[in-house]
Amino acid sequence: MKVARIVVGVGCLFAIAILLSCNSEAPEADVNEPDPVSDSVKITLNLTNKKQEMIGFGGALTWYSNWLTSHNKANEIADLMFTDLGIDIIRFKTWYYPDDYPTNKAVSNMSNTGNNDYAKAHWDATNQLYDLAKERDPSIKILLCSWGPPVSLKSNNSLREGTLKKNANGFMYDEFAEYWNDILEYTPFDPDYISIQNEPTYINSNWTTCQWSIAETSVLPGYNTALNKVYDKIKTRTHVPLLVGPESQDIPTFGPFVNVLKDNSNAAIYGWHPYNVNSTTSASAITSSLKNVGAFSTKPNIMTEFSDNLSWFNTALFIQESLTEANASAYIYWKLMWATPTSGEDAAMISTGSGPTTPYVVTPYYHLIKHFSKNINEGYHRVETTTTTIPESNLVTSAFVSPDEKKATIVVVNNGTSASKVHFVAEGKTAKSIQVVQSKEGSYYQTVSTTSPTKSLSLPAKTITTIVLEF
Repeated sequence: MKVARIVVGVGCLFAIAILLSCNSEAPEADVNEPDPVSDSVKITLNLTNKKQEMIGFGGALTWYSNWLTSHNKANEIADLMFTDLGIDIIRFKTWYYPDDYPTNKAVSNMSNTGNNDYAKAHWDATNQLYDLAKERDPSIKILLCSWGPPVSLKSNNSLREGTLKKNANGFMYDEFAEYWNDILEYTPFDPDYISIQNEPTYINSNWTTCQWSIAETSVLPGYNTALNKVYDKIKTRTHVPLLVGPESQDIPTFGPFVNVLKDNSNAAIYGWHPYNVNSTTSASAITSSLKNVGAFSTKPNIMTEFSDNLSWFNTALFIQESLTEANASAYIYWKLMWATPTSGEDAAMISTGSGPTTPYVVTPYYHLIKHFSKNINEGYHRVETTTTTIPESNLVTSAFVSPDEKKATIVVVNNGTSASKVHFVAEGKTAKSIQVVQSKEGSYYQTVSTTSPTKSLSLPAKTITTIVLEF
């Protein structure tokens, strides 16, 4: 997690003139629909050439979550996040830090101070957010992550920095596994996925961190050993979540960890963060990095945290490549909800202040993620596409088909400097209906009027367009 890690480059931030309010209704765009003609680009979907199965799209609710639950419009915000946005997965942080653990394991007298990350307020808020989400979408999945063990298991007796403590027998792996069993025992819901350590190589003096090596050294505990200890401890529970790892801070760190985890059957899903990518990173370097993730293809992978380093439009391009080059089965945006900044760009999907009546803001990032999350669901498969245009890189496309193959969702980002006419062909299928929404700078998630799935659409330069075909 990067509470304050923002890499700023010359081209990083777009000046966003309009932040849509929570109650605004986007008007339909006025777009002509020429019949497919010689200058209309054909995008073909090969529905039989299936790629990764999707877990879905989502966001994280961690710090500031208590601001959300105490807001006088908490239910309205929850409707946006868990109904309108259509996300499939939420990333929660565990706040299980009982006072005097492990002597005391109860949460009733958990402190609420800066020394323990204001654990009690966030613990209560996380449980409330779980209920709000499940009331609206019973099928939504939960990834529960730890930023580090309690102070009794830390080498420096602090949540910040340090590593796993040693006793006379060496690193306290058994006690660490017991702590994770206690997390699952006392958390009032069953997570679908768990991550034993966020960003295991990263330490920071400003928030909870804990440093690990993939294999044990004289000074650092072994992440792989700890993961196995946790799995062995929890494997007989009634509900056993899948283990996600390593949630590396960047893609260069991902490789050495996954090169070991690929042979560990207890690690079910790879997790990664791409904080080596920012506005100054070249397109070729981004593609190369994501291909390095995709090279580990024996297990699904999830991008579990990223925000702030790219503009909303370039984030769309990055998501597209995460899907097509890294073959990500899920993409979890970091700031589903965050504090409204006092200056600079607001990179949260939804932001607000600490007061219960503080206005909340729905940003372009909300609409960006909605282009993917609303109509690409768990169980969909990404499918191969071909685009008849030169240069093909101007239209960056991903496509997905539902389990029953009665619906296909296509996302096209026009990264060119001029508009393109496009039409779609799904091999072996005849589309009966089409729905289209489009975003561009200052105008987000607008419905595009169209009368037939066989007609061409106009995709203006620097737009994101989602097309839903029903067969």
